[in-house]
Amino acid sequence: MVNAMTAMLEPLIKQITMLADELDSACKNDAERLLHAAAVYMRSCGSEQPELERLIPDLGSMLRCEGTTSKAARQRAGAYYTPPMLVGFILDHTLDLWLAENPDCEPTVLDPSCGTGRFLLAAGRRLVRRHISRTGESESAAWRHVGPLLLGLDSDQIATAWLAGRIQSLAGGDHAAATGIQTTDALGEEGIRNCRADIVVGNPPFGSPLKQASDAEAARLAMKALGGRVGPYTDLAAIFLGHARAAVNDGGFLAMVQPLSVLASRDADQVRAALLETCTPTAAWASGKRIFDADVFTCAVVFKKGPSPRECHVSRFRDLPAHACGSATIGTGDRSWSPLATAAMGFPDVPEFQDAGTIGDIAEATADFRDQYYGLKQAIIECGPSLEDGVAPVVTTGVLDSARCYWGDRPIRLFGQLWNRPGIVMSSLDTSMQEWATARLVPKLMLPTQTRTLEPVLDLDGRWLPSVPIISITARRLSDLPRIAAVLACPLISLLALHRCLGTARSPKAIKLSASDVLSLPTPADEAAWEAGARAFVLAQQTQDQAERDACLLQCSEHMLTAYRVEHGAIESG
Repeated sequence: MVNAMTAMLEPLIKQITMLADELDSACKNDAERLLHAAAVYMRSCGSEQPELERLIPDLGSMLRCEGTTSKAARQRAGAYYTPPMLVGFILDHTLDLWLAENPDCEPTVLDPSCGTGRFLLAAGRRLVRRHISRTGESESAAWRHVGPLLLGLDSDQIATAWLAGRIQSLAGGDHAAATGIQTTDALGEEGIRNCRADIVVGNPPFGSPLKQASDAEAARLAMKALGGRVGPYTDLAAIFLGHARAAVNDGGFLAMVQPLSVLASRDADQVRAALLETCTPTAAWASGKRIFDADVFTCAVVFKKGPSPRECHVSRFRDLPAHACGSATIGTGDRSWSPLATAAMGFPDVPEFQDAGTIGDIAEATADFRDQYYGLKQAIIECGPSLEDGVAPVVTTGVLDSARCYWGDRPIRLFGQLWNRPGIVMSSLDTSMQEWATARLVPKLMLPTQTRTLEPVLDLDGRWLPSVPIISITARRLSDLPRIAAVLACPLISLLALHRCLGTARSPKAIKLSASDVLSLPTPADEAAWEAGARAFVLAQQTQDQAERDACLLQCSEHMLTAYRVEHGAIESG
């Protein structure tokens, strides 16, 4: 049955394969879906892997990354399908620009995570067309010429074998055309460090090295190659990007698909700094939609190899097909590159404002960890209508809104259970946890993270015990707490926070600040307006009427925009 089915499908598969290489992006996707369906059908009928490999081109991406393997398995591997339009955008801003600047030269193109060669084959087709237009040679002759310019690395032997075979086939069976395709660990001793190319592109695997035991050694080598300049939770894709910068020839281009978090995560700080030491960012792409079936949002930054100026003006693009959405400036001292993607997420640019310092000048902030969270489990109880002595009400982000704590009015989920009025019996905590809890039960400002806007809540009596991930802010002067609350309630500061940390929260449109991030936020120049904003915030927190609270918070925002000397209509909703 299998043989008969193979004989029936083989001519059709060959026709679809030929067409898939020539069709535009939309039709190409349809062709590839047909091939994938054929592969799945043949597998279900018992066709052996070698037979599938012979018949189904791009088998590696289709079966490994696109449908036969579960989404969970693809996520564990960090392997995802790159849409042709995104491949096209990256090549437009790397290969085509290089060719425009070097019209009499031929580039080498490297993909250090090539898989079955989406980037390399697309680059090859562009170079083949260029060669034919210049020489008039046949397509197979052009591929014999272009093939050795394509350099691919991947640890997947099946994928590299297929890619090499595909290039050989296009070159009329010439094995020499595919000498640049190697089966190797790109981050290992024989990987990227031994390569040099004019163009380096790709879609490397995503994921934290610490979560993937198989990548541990590769991560160690990568860290060594980068001078130890990666954090322990740096995404594997960022390690590829930082590692690849050394492989780009002077004047060449580098661009890789990355998770959005790479633009701002603290663990990738040093990777970003290393890139700016030798490269200049020229363009950036991002999307407010999930382009892959990964549970992350993605971006791509294009770099040109060469000394970076103090300020780099980067063209921004969004969505697919990509269209321009202005530009952003990245300075060599900027910790975050989030402005490269904010427009793609629908956020306006931060307007000019006047500041007179930072929150860190007048306050301290603390963000607790999971140890503190789990340390409360042994002491939690459900409280009655009135709190007993020695019991502290514990709050989470779910019961905090701007200027309001809903403890006792909203249920709280802790330790897999819903609580109506959760409290912590202080005497039931161990000694270290008692010390921690006592340090938190002081006059403070509580700031939830993972929120769409900053939502500060005053705790002037030191009554509430904050749980992870709430940031606790204490002021050197008690009178400064309402002033800091007014700063954090200002829409300008929420927008600024988004521009500094975009992509680090669970949602790309949420704000996730660290304690140090909070302390770096600016305070306003106009003291009188600042004080008026603080008074409005206090009134908002004192009232029990929601409409009145909203009105007070609006007044607070208006006063604070005045305090920063920003026009009230300058910030649009994102």
